[in-house]
Amino acid sequence: MELAEACADVATLGTPSAVLLTPGGSPRTMRGFDAVTAALVELGGGDPGRTVCEVPTSCSVTLSAGPVDALVTVHARGRTLGIAARGPEPVRVAGLAAGELAQARSRGTGYVPVTLRVERPRNVWLIFRGGELVARSRNAEEALSLLRRTVTGFGPPEAHQSQLLCGALVHAEGRAVLFPRSRLSYFVERSTLLARSGWRPCPDPFALLEADPDGSPVLVHPSPAGIPQRTPVTGVLAQPPDHPRPAAHARGRALAAIVNWLTRPVSPQQLRTTYALLADLPIHLGTREGSLPFLTTPPAVS
Repeated sequence: MELAEACADVATLGTPSAVLLTPGGSPRTMRGFDAVTAALVELGGGDPGRTVCEVPTSCSVTLSAGPVDALVTVHARGRTLGIAARGPEPVRVAGLAAGELAQARSRGTGYVPVTLRVERPRNVWLIFRGGELVARSRNAEEALSLLRRTVTGFGPPEAHQSQLLCGALVHAEGRAVLFPRSRLSYFVERSTLLARSGWRPCPDPFALLEADPDGSPVLVHPSPAGIPQRTPVTGVLAQPPDHPRPAAHARGRALAAIVNWLTRPVSPQQLRTTYALLADLPIHLGTREGSLPFLTTPPAVS
């Protein structure tokens, strides 16, 4: 009777939801992707607090609908995440990124949700995070380097760093701009065009910021040699408001939205520190299509 009532409750909660049964215990109803996934990870012998678990989007569900050839578990700086691979060569590269030549499902790791996917349609290597294209390359060596870098980026930040759920573009002249995460696929697909102007999109899952000695923000990211590199952040690309607002109000709202890119959980002090770090940055309001000519048009010579 108690189980029937619990299942009836679940039917009204939407998807995903579940009832957890334990010997001698009462049925426990769970609601939401995070709660259900955490229970599956724990039942599989894993640690939900150290397992990367991201809510799927409609795009990620569509992209993940096809079969894969391997599910590989990767450990990065105390966190665990899953990589799906499609095709023999992507399976090999995913296994190398995990530190093992995994030719099939990893052994003895329990349930780990898929976070990244690597595949090679035709001659192009593609790395996806959910439904988002985060990197592409023309050869296996570069794909492996990009995949390892992306995996490492899921590690926790240092105490003095701010970890933002956004993307970053780095220029060959040694400057960086931040942008909404929703634009990453767009920029990666146009990486050849951006490269002609000196820009390259970072595949890192988060933008890791810290303060320079003068208090200005710098982006901390791996260099091609794998050594941490610190690049000054010189601006932010942001979405314009839906309705026209006074300039002062538009900037304040845009800055608040940018600070809200901080990954959770976050303390009030971290919010204040990040706000102070970004407060003086130029904010360029515009659509993703409008940001492309802004990035690729040479500055006017006076």
